[in-house]
Amino acid sequence: MRWAGLLLAALLVPAATAVAHVEVEPQRAAAGDAARLTFEVPNELADAATKRIVIQMPRGVTSVVGVKLRGWKLTTRAQQGSVRRATLTAPRGRELTGERRGRFGLTVGLPRREGATLTFKVLQVYDSGEVVRWLGPESTSEPAPTLKLTAAAAPKVPPPAEANEPAAPPTETQPAQGSKKEDGDDGGVPIWAGVGLILLAAIAGSTLARRRNRRRIERHE
Repeated sequence: MRWAGLLLAALLVPAATAVAHVEVEPQRAAAGDAARLTFEVPNELADAATKRIVIQMPRGVTSVVGVKLRGWKLTTRAQQGSVRRATLTAPRGRELTGERRGRFGLTVGLPRREGATLTFKVLQVYDSGEVVRWLGPESTSEPAPTLKLTAAAAPKVPPPAEANEPAAPPTETQPAQGSKKEDGDDGGVPIWAGVGLILLAAIAGSTLARRRNRRRIERHE
């Protein structure tokens, strides 16, 4: 019975060790999107601390920006217009120790390759000099994290302008039906009315002058 228990424990230890590997969340993202990815890295050595994490970016990654780095420093290396490598370095006193798992948030500009599976090869460097290479397929003891690219998100189509914008007011006021607006009319007295007033004033002045002349003639007679 005792041997059976030891055998069961021996079988479970490799299984538990295999689970502790570098992971990326989420495991699916839209092609061409600027996706926020979280890389989770375990510290597996009890007598050493993780001081550096080097992530080899897949072909076509356009940008890498740190979002939540737990105080670690991010440096990137670009080549031919794409980011090829992202390195996370721990400041003194912020290394991963014991059985801690570091979670590092990065916003990654993904390539436009719908249906492709991206592989992020990772090098984990300990302060003891040991380097763990997470480069293999999922079936190995040191698998590299992968990300599946789904269909690109459809662009948002803006609603028609008539639905959101009020109709523009007319630029020129139209005259009322049945009326005709003369050139030079600014809304005051019409031109013909002014001419009539001038004629009336002239006639009245002429009549008044005639009456005065008659009175002078009658007085002299």
